[in-house]
Amino acid sequence: MYCKLTEYRAGEYPAGGAGHYWDGRHTVDQCAVRVIATVVSRATADRAILDSGSKTMSASVRSHPDGGDSMGYIVEYPEARFYGASEEHGHIDLSACTKRPEIGERVQVLPVHPCPCVNVHDEMVAVRNGFVEAVWPILARGKIR
Repeated sequence: MYCKLTEYRAGEYPAGGAGHYWDGRHTVDQCAVRVIATVVSRATADRAILDSGSKTMSASVRSHPDGGDSMGYIVEYPEARFYGASEEHGHIDLSACTKRPEIGERVQVLPVHPCPCVNVHDEMVAVRNGFVEAVWPILARGKIR
């Protein structure tokens, strides 16, 4: 089957996101929006808690390719599952991971839906090759009518 694609979520497509990655439209490197989160707890061997909950990531979830819902993709731990969140904390299932993060470690999270994630922040930091190039204000933050 052949289908000519002329437009696909034009506002979100340049940013990518976990949903685009899981659906094969982007590679991880093509996903531009990343939330830098810190591991704040490892109460069990199979669980981590991040300092990025629904207030940071937005409450958007979608089906993960392996089943169940997810709020994001953790770049450094691809087998991890971001399975839920409170307002302040992200809940990560590490049971499928061979390598696991330590408390204090910072990780990059691709949000499943970058638009509402960006909309809850005051600014976005533009990074290229590990260096901050700009800090952009999110002028439309919360401007939904």
